[in-house]
Amino acid sequence: MAKDLNRTALNAWHKEHGGQMVGFGGWEMPVVYASGIIEEHLRTRKFGGLFDISHMGRFLIKGKDAIPFLQYVLTNNALALDPGMAQYTLIPNEKGGAIDDAYLYRLSEDDPTAPSEYLLVVNAANKEKDWDWFMEQRKRFPDLVLEDKTEAIGMIALQGPRSKEALEKVLGNNASKLPDPWRNRLRVCRMDEAWITVPRTGYTGEPLCFELSSEGEDGSGLGASPLGR
Repeated sequence: MAKDLNRTALNAWHKEHGGQMVGFGGWEMPVVYASGIIEEHLRTRKFGGLFDISHMGRFLIKGKDAIPFLQYVLTNNALALDPGMAQYTLIPNEKGGAIDDAYLYRLSEDDPTAPSEYLLVVNAANKEKDWDWFMEQRKRFPDLVLEDKTEAIGMIALQGPRSKEALEKVLGNNASKLPDPWRNRLRVCRMDEAWITVPRTGYTGEPLCFELSSEGEDGSGLGASPLGR
């Protein structure tokens, strides 16, 4: 396997638990564990599954030109998002073709008068292409702040019919801070010593699904969280 592959904060955990590592989108990621893909699928559908998605690209977008920029580079209406909401969207090219699909999160705001902040999650294999495209388009928006937070923010997906039950046990007294019971809502919760963004989003088709993210000072993200152990 290529030595120059990026590794998530959970890389050692994957190997210790029998993950078969492969190169994907420039990252070393587990493709299957000893139990096998079919068993993993059935357990996720019946109980729940935990997925390391820290390889996906994460861009922080803020500043006075955040909304004009998002309205220009994405197909969905960013203005429709209230704080604590998310939406699926596409990144089109100049001819209307799709460069990538993505998820846009409008982060919760402590100060309602402050400019909005957004997190855009893109596919790992397209991350560099997406970033180059955005850097070219941002020339039109002088008051835009665009930051690549891929290596600073860890991200895991908790999917399945018992995912909410599992997450409530981990959060304990903070379980009341979980998002409202509708897809594409998000809240910020306290987990141990970290603040965790908890959106109700996911790609497994489950009605109960979460994609948790956290930014650590050492870039470890969720690697030290109870869900990562």
